[in-house]
Amino acid sequence: MVTRRELPVVVLLAVFLCLPAANATPIFRIGTQAEWQAALSDGRIKPVPGPVFEQMVREEEAWPPEYQSALFFTPELYVMGSPWQGEPGLVMAWGPPEPLGQDTRMAAAWDYVYPQDPNLKNTVIEFSIFPPVVSTLFSLNIVDQFGNYREWIWHAGGPGEVPAGQWSTLVIDPVTGASNWPTFAGSPFIHNVPGSAFDLSSITILRFDENITGGFSNFFPPPEGGQGLPPFWVWNAWDHVAVQPEPSTLLLIGGGLLALAGRRRKRG
Repeated sequence: MVTRRELPVVVLLAVFLCLPAANATPIFRIGTQAEWQAALSDGRIKPVPGPVFEQMVREEEAWPPEYQSALFFTPELYVMGSPWQGEPGLVMAWGPPEPLGQDTRMAAAWDYVYPQDPNLKNTVIEFSIFPPVVSTLFSLNIVDQFGNYREWIWHAGGPGEVPAGQWSTLVIDPVTGASNWPTFAGSPFIHNVPGSAFDLSSITILRFDENITGGFSNFFPPPEGGQGLPPFWVWNAWDHVAVQPEPSTLLLIGGGLLALAGRRRKRG
């Protein structure tokens, strides 16, 4: 039974555990069909113009050759009309006005404009992705207020890599760069504008991209809602994106609150 003296601590702990819903913290989760649609409608989610993504790659030699040689497109975004492969989510589709060569790589990206407190220290970033076929590269970029970014790239389809043709959840520590899936070509790396350092406390954009060869485009139809796409376009899907407390931080804060409660009981 909670005593009157312990009640403030219990209330504080309850408030902390409810932080994912608070706009004043970096904590958020978007994953239901309604949440995806709302974010797409109000502009928190938007396609990245192809020339913008291309310039981002061309200015940094550390991007692998599969990106340096790619063609860049402005994608179409839509929310799945019903759960697909058991999941709701966002679909990004892109492609040229006519089929390309089998070995031509095509890249596109979308942004989640970050409206919360931009400090991502003591958090982890989590998302689930469906890369439809093998030989797919995809990445997450966290972009600060100066345009600097930290990037993670993964490859789908090889042994020990993110599997193609199914949902996979990835978790990233934005401070250490650690990921639960091995990254591609030694990423992550940090790109800095001359004279300015990457600032993890001022993140403004979470950018998601995919890079795939045109030869795969005829082998996988898009989920519900994309039947009108040209048959040679490519696509991928995400079922949720979240920023949440790092587990150790949660335990530290929770433990501190419990210790405070213990001290108050002794004083009583």
